[in-house]
Amino acid sequence: MTGTTLEIKGINRVGITHEVIACLAANQLDIIGMEVKPHYIYVKIPPVSTEQIKSIIGMIKQVKGIERAKTIPSLPAEERENRIHTILTTVSEGILLLDDQLRVTTINRAAQAMLKMEPAQLLHESIEKLWGESTSEIKRCLDEALELPSVQVSLLTGQKKRMTYICSYHPIIPAENSERQGVVVVLRDNKQIQELLSTVQRNDWFSFDEIVQQSDNMRKCIETAKRVAKSEATVFLQGESGTGKELFARAIHFESNRAAGPFVPINCAAIPDALLESELFGYEPGAFTGALKGGKQGLFEVAQSGTLFLDEIGDIPLHLQAKLLRVLEERKVRRVGGSKALPIDVRIIAATNRNLADMTSKGLFREDLYYRLHVIPIVIPPLRERKSDIPMLAQFFIQKVCRATNQPMLSLAHSAIRALQAHNWPGNVRELQNVMERTVYLCPGNPGNEIQAQNLYVDMQQDSPGEESRSPLSSSKLLKEQMDAYEKTLLIRALKEHPSIRQAAAYLGISHTAVLQKMKKHGL
Repeated sequence: MTGTTLEIKGINRVGITHEVIACLAANQLDIIGMEVKPHYIYVKIPPVSTEQIKSIIGMIKQVKGIERAKTIPSLPAEERENRIHTILTTVSEGILLLDDQLRVTTINRAAQAMLKMEPAQLLHESIEKLWGESTSEIKRCLDEALELPSVQVSLLTGQKKRMTYICSYHPIIPAENSERQGVVVVLRDNKQIQELLSTVQRNDWFSFDEIVQQSDNMRKCIETAKRVAKSEATVFLQGESGTGKELFARAIHFESNRAAGPFVPINCAAIPDALLESELFGYEPGAFTGALKGGKQGLFEVAQSGTLFLDEIGDIPLHLQAKLLRVLEERKVRRVGGSKALPIDVRIIAATNRNLADMTSKGLFREDLYYRLHVIPIVIPPLRERKSDIPMLAQFFIQKVCRATNQPMLSLAHSAIRALQAHNWPGNVRELQNVMERTVYLCPGNPGNEIQAQNLYVDMQQDSPGEESRSPLSSSKLLKEQMDAYEKTLLIRALKEHPSIRQAAAYLGISHTAVLQKMKKHGL
């Protein structure tokens, strides 16, 4: 309703509001709306002329304790309502507000479009007509005042068709001394979410063409991966640490029919046993001490319609292997602390640097899970078995660093190439990248911008233990450098002799997290 709104500021004293109202009554003015809060009175009156409003403001200023009075566009409540209306109108999510009887009180345009219904078909109607069996979660949200995480819900639209949406429920907490409460229902279109994920992931797009290689064994490996990418088969990537298993997994995903869906990687060795279950499968509210109030989606749910990459699968504890097997067989996941089975549509790519067949024979890995994962095995060769790729890879990393740092472009001399190909590369491509980055940063200026063998910052002691290292620092090694070299040797030995990172950590007397940090430090 149109009118003139006044904002009046004054002291807090008994009767001041009554005296302001008396000024309006003296001018024969009705009050359309009014709000009062400490130090402020807001009054909406019928439209009046400019001269009349000046007269009214003059009278109000005569009231004892009034500091100022002026016109404003609207009452604060109207302003809040306008803002809420703008938000509801512009957001892409569907919003429904329900009262304590689960009747629809408000519905925005996005929700109308999703449900193919007009407001008249929904307003003041019970949500049970639309949700049916799914109202149990809404009732729980209302009764327990719990914010419930997103779930997939099948809804009957106005066109009598069932559509699947992602729904979340948020309780309207009642104000003090108020019995009114309700629920905010947020609807998200699953297709829109997938399109958004696809847009975000374009920066992470990776194809087989980006794998730097020219060797026959790598070419055959890529050909196999390309053939199986379009299928739904589970792929099992095996290779030493640093060979590029995650790059292969990404390339398979983006070459597949699931490329528009999410690619979700998890390193099973990097997460403590106590947290790994909830990360993979999610949890319900109150499932354990420290759990988020609204619960949490697991990575199987996050990867819906996409690919879940289980890296270092050999390090998953035995008690979780049984639950993982059940999820893969049933294609359903149960959150920790929950009883409801949620259907999943996820492709699995698993990877390890361990010998799972050997672990299975020793009872360290479930045989049934091994065969469930070992459908399409792809063995990625270590760098020492693809020496013809080393010059290409080294030059690729050199160019990458030079471009990033605006340095003059460097190249490898023949002596440097021979030295690199003679190295054993226990850390594989990751170690080579580490060495080339360090070399570019520390290499002195050479004629023709060539990197010579003596410029390479690589520990050659692993290749010829009886000889002095050919690192530029070998002639004056510091204690820290000698300790680092010894640490790396111990780490390599422990990883070779023990089937999992956790067992290697126990052998070394440190945490598995510390082992991962040291592997990263040494490029393993």
